[in-house]
Amino acid sequence: MQAQVQAPINDWRMLSEAASREQDPERLIQLVEELNRVLLRRELQLKRRSSTN
Repeated sequence: MQAQVQAPINDWRMLSEAASREQDPERLIQLVEELNRVLLRRELQLKRRSSTN
């Protein structure tokens, strides 16, 4: 059995689309966790930008 290597997805839109189509529960959890990380990073970046203006 060959392991599937997947590149990290940094776009929350792509992650949410992938999660909406995922059938494997374990992979779905991974996608949702990565989506949470990406959105948190985005939120922190937006807060930093707004505090510097």
